[in-house]
Amino acid sequence: MIKQSLIDPEIKARINNATRIFGTFLIVLSGCILYLDKIFLYSNITLKNTHGWRDTETYVWHLCQTISPVLIMFGMYLRAYTLATIVPIFCYVLQFFFVLDSSMTIDKGSTWLYVIGTSIGIMIVFTFIKLHLIRIGKVKKLKIELMEDLIQTDTDIFDGHEVVKKENREKKNKRL
Repeated sequence: MIKQSLIDPEIKARINNATRIFGTFLIVLSGCILYLDKIFLYSNITLKNTHGWRDTETYVWHLCQTISPVLIMFGMYLRAYTLATIVPIFCYVLQFFFVLDSSMTIDKGSTWLYVIGTSIGIMIVFTFIKLHLIRIGKVKKLKIELMEDLIQTDTDIFDGHEVVKKENREKKNKRL
């Protein structure tokens, strides 16, 4: 009863397989656009107006850093497949490693291993947190169900006592 009121049936009805696939696409896209500045650099694409940024690559990089989380949120709202989040996590971790060692202009072989390991580690931590939250939710659901059963049992007992009291009163009245 309570569980049904917590799930919005309108949202659940609107989420279908095509919607999930589109949400997954948005999440993968959010990771890929983080490197759009490299495409601009290698293609020699320059913008006339960089809105105050030093060059086109810097402007595009900051713009994509802003758009990417929005795409992730929108994709998750569309109930995208969770495994798709590995793409933006991988891309953000890779950028994080380059930020930590800004002298790195060329990928070192070990960088990829560190990034893959860190990304998998993040996904494992997220999975454990999600499983723990699911377990907590099940415990709370069980508590609610037990409380509802106790209330129903109490109501049944109370109603039963009222019926017995009423029958006893009727018997007394008949004797008098």
